Amino acid sequence: MPRPSMMHAAPEMATLDACLAPHWGAANRALIAKMIGELSYERILAPLGDDDSGYRLDLNEHGSWHFSAQTNLWGQPQVDPESLSPPPGASLEAADFLLALAAPLGMQDSQVAEHLEDLFATLRADCQLRQARRGLSADAAIRLPEPQRQRLLDGHPKFLFNKGRRGWGLEALARYAPEHGHSFQLGWVAVAASALESGGTAIDTPELLRSALCDIELGRLRQALAERVDNPTDYRLMPVHPWQWQRWLAPLHAGDIAHGRLHYLGEFGDRYAPQQSLRTLTNVSRRASHDIKLPLTIMNTSCYRGIPGRYLLAGPAASAWLKRRAQEDAEFARAGLEILAEPAGAVLPHAQYARLDQAPYRYAELFGVIWREALAPRLAATEQALLMAELMQRDEHGRPWLAAYLRAAGAESPAAAERWLTRLFEVTVVPMWHLICRYGVSLIAHGQNLTLILRDGWPARLALKDFQGDLRLVDEDFPEASDLPENLTAVTVRLPPEKLIHDLQTGHFVTTLRFIAPLAAACGVSETRFYQLCGDVLTAYRERHPTLAERFARFDLFAPRILRLTLNRAKFLHATDNARERMLAEMDLHVANPLHGVRQAAPRADVITTPEVSDV
Repeated sequence: MPRPSMMHAAPEMATLDACLAPHWGAANRALIAKMIGELSYERILAPLGDDDSGYRLDLNEHGSWHFSAQTNLWGQPQVDPESLSPPPGASLEAADFLLALAAPLGMQDSQVAEHLEDLFATLRADCQLRQARRGLSADAAIRLPEPQRQRLLDGHPKFLFNKGRRGWGLEALARYAPEHGHSFQLGWVAVAASALESGGTAIDTPELLRSALCDIELGRLRQALAERVDNPTDYRLMPVHPWQWQRWLAPLHAGDIAHGRLHYLGEFGDRYAPQQSLRTLTNVSRRASHDIKLPLTIMNTSCYRGIPGRYLLAGPAASAWLKRRAQEDAEFARAGLEILAEPAGAVLPHAQYARLDQAPYRYAELFGVIWREALAPRLAATEQALLMAELMQRDEHGRPWLAAYLRAAGAESPAAAERWLTRLFEVTVVPMWHLICRYGVSLIAHGQNLTLILRDGWPARLALKDFQGDLRLVDEDFPEASDLPENLTAVTVRLPPEKLIHDLQTGHFVTTLRFIAPLAAACGVSETRFYQLCGDVLTAYRERHPTLAERFARFDLFAPRILRLTLNRAKFLHATDNARERMLAEMDLHVANPLHGVRQAAPRADVITTPEVSDV
């Protein structure tokens, strides 16, 4: 069936409800299954096994749920949504299930009400996603252009209500949420250069502006500026998200507008589509050289989606340092690591809110921009880029997109699939561990930050992005990282080794590989074998770098147990609207590490090896 165009205007509001009735039941079942699975992983719920695949979940006075599930190597039940059987008189509505969980979770009514808002918004978005994927096979999905594939993804795999977007109504959702598949022009403002705080190059260099505006549109924008101000050279041109301008910037920066420090010039230039993260926008009019990241003061998953100024200004320095390491380090070169640099960023602080040290953090993250190198212009004709999150996705018939990617690579047999996965681990996990062990630098490497690049269908290299706030440092000085920029180290969190390695363990193994492994099993590679392959690749990497042995022991990926992060428990109990800082997830007990378990269970298998790489 024909697919919706990314260029369509947003639909009439009356049409947005059409997706609900056909998909409501399935979306609720899927969400309840996710709630049981993730809250069991967080040890909030404790289903009891009735037999090999049958489970019972007792909710005290709310009765018992029955379902079928397979337990993964993390000790988590993977619930079959179609098998869910509620207690007598109970419904298969996710909202009712949340009400039944209020007591076990320790939530007050005010907290339940707030999270119901996120739950209903997520269900509505999930119904829209199901409608968008209707009739689209996994094989057809992976052939779509990358921006269109992003609009079909389920979103954060761990957060239960991952599309809350609190603050957006139907019209904003239709225009700016990725699952609706629409694009829009950016608003443009002129900001007094003296009021702006910048990092990297100027935010309105000709190269940056021409990546967002053709010559005609750039001329119109400059003409609009000349008509509004006496001295255009005293101002910087800056894009803004249309919704952010209308809802937050124009009202709260009225003083800057009144005093001539800020001028709204209108909407100009190319059309942009939101990526999964909402804030990062991709040019869909042409293969531009840069993406643009803009703050959005909406609550989604764990926080308001603004951009902290201290991290934004350090982003260009962080990405420039990482780019040099990727070019100079032989291990990164071996993996083909690509850094999507952030050449420029800027914030406009608010004159009054900036003086309120105890104010909610969202008021300090309203107004800024990050220009980021786009990947598309760097791809060869035989290459394809995909978010790692795509490897967690299924089509409407349950077929994994991973199976389609394996088929496209000619890797459908279990042996070929193992070779494909081996190469996946070589170009993804190895460079991230090397970054930690050699340089003491970590990135929270989840499925939206990692872009896998296939060449002729096979994993070839990895692109890393998003270095504001997702980068951390070890709490000691590694000589290999002695040239880290001072403005970066001044604002970056430092952690001891056992906490720093947690970024890779939770950010990638728990948040990404935990969800890919079951789909690999559907492609003929068991979950145990999946982690064995990963362990073999990491062992081969260790053997190439004997001089890093002491670091490998300190940043141990093979430890018997690792810290477990309880994101949903923290979200349910955290007061968000008036918090001075972003939510910090809880680290409670430890969870068994599959990498350790599978290494104990079987001898090392043969791995694909390449020549030794020097540590120098």
